[in-house]
Amino acid sequence: MATVELTEQQQDTDGAPAGVGDFLNGLLAPLASLKLTVTLFALAIFLILASTLAQVEKDIWQVIDDYYRAWFAWIDWRLFVPPSFWKSLFNRPVPTIPGGFYFPGGALIGSLMALNLLAAHLVRFRIQARGWRLVSGLLVTGAGILLTTLIILGGHNPHGLQGEAWISYQTLWWLFLAGLTGSCFASAYGWWRLAPEQRLSRWLVGAAVLLQGVLVGYLYSRGSDGRLSDSAMRILWQLTQGGAAAAVLLAGCLLLFKKRAGIVLLHGGVGLMMFGGFLVDRTAVEGQLQMQEGETVNFVQDIRTVELAIVDRSDPESDRVTVIPKPHLLRAAESKQPIRHDLLPFEIRVDRFLQNADLRKVKAEDDNPANQGLGRDWLAEPVRPGAGADSSSKVDLSAAYITVLPKDASEPLGTWLVSLLFSAQNIPQSVTIDGKSYEIWLRFKRTYKPYRFQLLDVRKDDYLGTDTPRNYSSDVRLVDPTRNVDRELRIWMNNPLRFAGETFYQSSYHRDPQTQQEGTTLAVVTNTGWMIPYISCMLVMIGMLAHFSITLTRFLVRVETERRAAAGELAQLASLPASGRHAPAPSPRTKPQPQTTVPAVGRGPRALLAWSVPAAAAVVCSAWVLSTARAPRATENEFDLAAFGRLPVIADGRAKPLDTLARSTMLVLSSRQYYEDHNEQPQPAIRWLLELMIRPDVAFQQRVVRIDNLDVQTLLGLERRERFRYAPTEFLPQLEKLTEQAEQAHNKDPADITVYDKKILELEKKIGILDLLLQAFTPPKIESREDLMAAINRQQALKRRHPPLAAPPTDQRAEWDTFASAWTMNYVKSKFLDQPSEKPTEAIARILVAFADNDPKAFNKAVAEYRQWLGEHGPGDVSLAAVDFEAFYNHFQPFGVARGLYIAAFALGMLAWLLSQFTTAQTFTRTAVAVALVAFAVHTFALIARMYISGRPPVTNLYSSAVFIGWGAAGFGLLLNLFFRQGVGTILATVAAFITLGIANHLAADGDTFTVLQAVLDTQFWLATHVTCITFGYMTTYAAGLLGLLYVCLGLCTPWLTRDLSRDLTRMTYGTLCFSIFFSFVGTVLGGLWADDSWGRFWGWDPKENGALMIVLWNALVLHARWGKMIQERGLALLSIAGNIFVSWSWFGVNELGVGLHAYGFREGMVFWLSVAALAHLAIIAAGMIPQRYWLCRVLQPPSTAA
Repeated sequence: MATVELTEQQQDTDGAPAGVGDFLNGLLAPLASLKLTVTLFALAIFLILASTLAQVEKDIWQVIDDYYRAWFAWIDWRLFVPPSFWKSLFNRPVPTIPGGFYFPGGALIGSLMALNLLAAHLVRFRIQARGWRLVSGLLVTGAGILLTTLIILGGHNPHGLQGEAWISYQTLWWLFLAGLTGSCFASAYGWWRLAPEQRLSRWLVGAAVLLQGVLVGYLYSRGSDGRLSDSAMRILWQLTQGGAAAAVLLAGCLLLFKKRAGIVLLHGGVGLMMFGGFLVDRTAVEGQLQMQEGETVNFVQDIRTVELAIVDRSDPESDRVTVIPKPHLLRAAESKQPIRHDLLPFEIRVDRFLQNADLRKVKAEDDNPANQGLGRDWLAEPVRPGAGADSSSKVDLSAAYITVLPKDASEPLGTWLVSLLFSAQNIPQSVTIDGKSYEIWLRFKRTYKPYRFQLLDVRKDDYLGTDTPRNYSSDVRLVDPTRNVDRELRIWMNNPLRFAGETFYQSSYHRDPQTQQEGTTLAVVTNTGWMIPYISCMLVMIGMLAHFSITLTRFLVRVETERRAAAGELAQLASLPASGRHAPAPSPRTKPQPQTTVPAVGRGPRALLAWSVPAAAAVVCSAWVLSTARAPRATENEFDLAAFGRLPVIADGRAKPLDTLARSTMLVLSSRQYYEDHNEQPQPAIRWLLELMIRPDVAFQQRVVRIDNLDVQTLLGLERRERFRYAPTEFLPQLEKLTEQAEQAHNKDPADITVYDKKILELEKKIGILDLLLQAFTPPKIESREDLMAAINRQQALKRRHPPLAAPPTDQRAEWDTFASAWTMNYVKSKFLDQPSEKPTEAIARILVAFADNDPKAFNKAVAEYRQWLGEHGPGDVSLAAVDFEAFYNHFQPFGVARGLYIAAFALGMLAWLLSQFTTAQTFTRTAVAVALVAFAVHTFALIARMYISGRPPVTNLYSSAVFIGWGAAGFGLLLNLFFRQGVGTILATVAAFITLGIANHLAADGDTFTVLQAVLDTQFWLATHVTCITFGYMTTYAAGLLGLLYVCLGLCTPWLTRDLSRDLTRMTYGTLCFSIFFSFVGTVLGGLWADDSWGRFWGWDPKENGALMIVLWNALVLHARWGKMIQERGLALLSIAGNIFVSWSWFGVNELGVGLHAYGFREGMVFWLSVAALAHLAIIAAGMIPQRYWLCRVLQPPSTAA
């Protein structure tokens, strides 16, 4: 076979010297070293990991100071034994591990990275242009730098309100559509110009044309409904500005650096981002502006620090305020020396400062330090300060005991307790000295402003039937006499206001529990360089696209050249007489193959068989898929439970079919979507829900509650059972014992919770679900007026628990209600008010009565009549088509069907691989691909179905991320089959999809997988961009890791890893890592932009953010190590395997710490499986480091060694 050998990154062939001269090159060479780059990446990854673990105990701002702003960081050994991990694995107290070590801090690593980046460009990247091209390149690059500077400065307007874009959003949208259409036609023209023999290129360009055409057609067909919202258009405008600057700079770099232009541009973007981070760290100021409705405020407070304020209100015109910052309070508390200053009317001794404290009433036996003010009645008790990994994100409520001393050194005036809680309630305390009174306040640090805000109105929009916020919004009046501004404005989630060099973000909503007065919190950020991340994101993205496009083009040329050479050899063999038509002789590069005659290409029975068998397999699999999708029809004498399951209900903030409610409830209770009756026959969950509505005593006799903890079973007196499932009637008699244990668990500190406590609380939650359903669907027994009043009171209290709402309103302005409450109101109307009953409630009642009477005909008729009423009079906030489709989706279970097909495709692929070692196995290889394609089609359908049901982009929670990663990996693996014919792509696709769908199946045990989103997450633009990109980054990193696993397993345990296969696996891994660093970097930066657009902080070092950054840095480390020839084929495989550990840590691991702002939640058993996966990967890496002379695949060794 003819072979064209090209390295991943070709070097410049021009013999002209590079760099800045021999002398400076020699000085800068150590700083420009790729080995230094790789070392710095490794140090940064370790520092980020340590800082993430430190957030379990420390506040995130303290971590930033101790780890990132420091030149050297002190790292405790105990950080690497997180309490949550240790207790989950060993169920015992965390051991005390003393000591630690110093490690390079963020300031040192960042500075060295900046020097390394600058030195590398000075030494390695020389300007390749001459003459007019040089002049043109310098001019264009200068114009790009000027444009970038103007865009950055234009985003900061210190003089007033920042207006909208100078181009209307509608015009911008049409320009965007025109650009997308032009790109589609340009791609189509490029496809037409490609030569027929460039099959791979035509396939890829054709796919791009198809995708762009579908997107363009969809957007045009939607008309104005397809346009992005103004919020999204604002982000698109900012990215467009960055893209324009990046395009100009790329043009200049192409003129100056030619094929290395992409690398120069992306490194410039990284440098700009690093500068932006430095600028923000040094100049950005964050604060909050809190207001009640009607209140006017002219100051911003910083909730990260406090100050002690002494207020003199003797002047009727203005107050005189003297503040003592927190650092002075801390020093005074440590030294026990009084604070003295000429501006203070007295001296203050800080007896004790509590970073976080709770207040309780003083008891008689307490030793109370305070003898003045509110402290005589209240005592401050220390509470663990908030940590960066806390999911609650609560603010520390500091307190202090202070003693006031006269300046004449006479006796103390007394000791006061000052607390943020007193300030929050606006309860003053005063000190009187020399006949003059002063108020003392411990409050958040304040910064007074020349402007003032008045809160006119604040709104909190919740999802149906819940108190989960969908949106916050504040109508404010802004008055600034210094700038002649007096305007009424609206600020809402992900839609900030930029004014006078500051940005105001809607942060939260609050309601006073006593007065019920509503209030708002606006985050206020001063950041002159807020546009820098937008521009640097586009610089890196366009730079990567340019560089990797060149690399991909070179790769396509290489592969097509090899294939044409191979086709030429086969054509020569085919032209020989049959007696001389044999396979090529073995070479040192290829494994010897059995002597077989070469068939005529594309003709004969064997060629027909090679295509007919895969086609038949695809048809059979498709038929099986259609048969499983077909819903069973109930006979006339059977209850049509499927039709009843399609009826709508409002639960968890959205409309869903009753079937979904039943299945998700059964999943939570029993870890499966069905139950077994007394005859051990499987029954649908919807039947159990019906039984619960009509005959709860019968429903409670079914074994639907899983209790797998032996200690809990002993507490409840339950017998050991194989599948751990019990009927409520078996353990409810011991409810008092369970309640007592649950109360003890609730009173424990979260750090002291044991596995037993978790299981007790888990069972308590399950009993709560049973009670909630029972009260929501079971009509009350009313025999007297007292029974009626008690029922109404119970149902009013029930609404605070957010039960499922099954009764629709008849008036569009009314709201959904529980069936029990609606039935009660019907009873009141008919019994006392002589009013007609609500028709939907009557219809539901007839359905339940028919089921109770065991009358299938009446039941089916009542269901059909109610369904007809819904179609004619149903509320507009529910789409019956979507509800029906979700019920079909539940029955079809497409992910389970796809998983079964992936197993079959994997088995066929492995069989083809095994047979290929002895003979041709083209038929099996194609059949495996055909089955995998059917599985992928089902997988794709399921993904689109979820998007239709939820009305969201594909990834919104952990479950959807798992199925999306599996889908992406399957598509990516199948795409590899276009380039590499060994069947590796099919194996990768089926293994990745099967594993991720298995993970998704485990995650589905939480219940409903179509969860609603919190207000800050409820944005289609960022879900479609950041979340999709970052998930693709996870997927491609996992794919590279699986290819590395395949390399090691094939080479170590089988003789199948030939030199050609080894080379191709390396190419696949390298290309996959290129995709990975693109998607992971762009996705991570887009996440930062989302954070900046939501609360004004591009990067906050949250655990989830840190995990994403570790993936980016690891991918960069592997690629730079490969480019620097520090690793070869095996090293690339081993490092790619390690990448799986980093993705698993970011995907699941950080969730188990406690949890951070972006995390999805702690999951029982996740720590164990994460630990098993990490140890397994480390074991494989260690095995892969065994010298290759001991591998079963000896062909990788030189001929003399392998002999």
